[in-house]
Amino acid sequence: MGDKTFHKASVLLGQANSAPTIVEAVQFHGIRITKNDALVKEVSELYRSSTLDELVHNSHLAAKHLQEVGLMENAIPLIDTAPSSNGYIVNFVVKEPKAFSLGLKAGISTNGDADMSLNAGKQSVGGRGEAINTSYTYTVKGDHSFNLSFAKPFLGWQKYSNVSASLFRAISYLPWNHSNCEENAIILGYNGQVTRKILHQIKFNTMWRTLRATDDSAFSVREHAGHTMKFSMENAIAFDTRDRPILASRGILARLTQEYAGPFGDSSFIRHQLDLQAAAPLPLGLILSASAQLKNVKGLGDREVHLLDRVYLGGQQDVRGFGLNTLGVRSENSCLGGGAAACGVLHLYRPLFPPQMFFAHAFVSAGSVAPVRSRNIMRDLQDAQRVSIGIGVAFIFRNIFRLEVNYVAPIKHCVGDSQSTGVHIGCGVNFL
Repeated sequence: MGDKTFHKASVLLGQANSAPTIVEAVQFHGIRITKNDALVKEVSELYRSSTLDELVHNSHLAAKHLQEVGLMENAIPLIDTAPSSNGYIVNFVVKEPKAFSLGLKAGISTNGDADMSLNAGKQSVGGRGEAINTSYTYTVKGDHSFNLSFAKPFLGWQKYSNVSASLFRAISYLPWNHSNCEENAIILGYNGQVTRKILHQIKFNTMWRTLRATDDSAFSVREHAGHTMKFSMENAIAFDTRDRPILASRGILARLTQEYAGPFGDSSFIRHQLDLQAAAPLPLGLILSASAQLKNVKGLGDREVHLLDRVYLGGQQDVRGFGLNTLGVRSENSCLGGGAAACGVLHLYRPLFPPQMFFAHAFVSAGSVAPVRSRNIMRDLQDAQRVSIGIGVAFIFRNIFRLEVNYVAPIKHCVGDSQSTGVHIGCGVNFL
């Protein structure tokens, strides 16, 4: 390939759909540790390309997939002619992942707290895309966690599925009920695709948790203090057509998650959660977006649902203008969560500059929580609705996190709610 000149795929793509093609060889340049059987699984489909246009398209897909599953850090396909008639040779110029990576970064936790993380890892450990990562995270509020994870992808033409295992320990303060929580867990998981738009996830959780009451904790919180063991299985299936996950401009998401805990351990319940999102462009560059979330947890047998397993609502990522996880049944100064919750948010966005990162938006959010022992969930949800409206700006950073600065006014609340009118800042990943 030394002195040859190659052109961009756009020169040929769409103009060579009738040119017959025979792929005679696929070659890799830059391979050190990647196993041959892994490469064969990734590029075998190229030999079925019947036209030059199809070969160009498939070569691009193969190079992209090599990077996404962790086999390569960079991959560039180069298509060369072969001596025979209609014959081609596909060359992949690749760069394999670094032997070891170490980094320090600032970020945002899922609760919106600023944190610092020390990360170390190795990609493609055994030459088949396996990844080992470890991290230690410390937040500005004093929470800290340690995580060790392993993931192995299932290789093959355009396969996006993997199995994973993680071991973590987390120590955090729960301000909504004035307690400290320690969690030690082993989680086994499977992530896969039924189709390109239908995603499937299974998790097996083994958790040892310790809830420690503080001097400010209510007696209802102290009743749940101590050690608990939780063994559960989670199953989630999602249909996702959004153009991006954090702030979509078009598309829909429908995700159903179920969790069953028991018969081993102290926790015994079944949980259901339904997440719905839809976004569509409007005239004048506006974007209309709507999100809804329904959650329900029910104890099995005679066991009461533990404080850590209940549903919570409130905060800058769902019902804005209210304190984090403070909606629902209260005892003195603590929130005890609930057995069911419903939340909905309607947004109107207007891109600013840069248009893919900075947005002005107005919204209305509403939600309510029903008690764990509710005898009529629908009536309790209707009687305890909270509503807030607001206007502000949203900033999206590389689909990694979302920052909102809003002026929020709660217009409907209940006695004892932690709510305030004014400027609120929210940061995180999972926003309604």
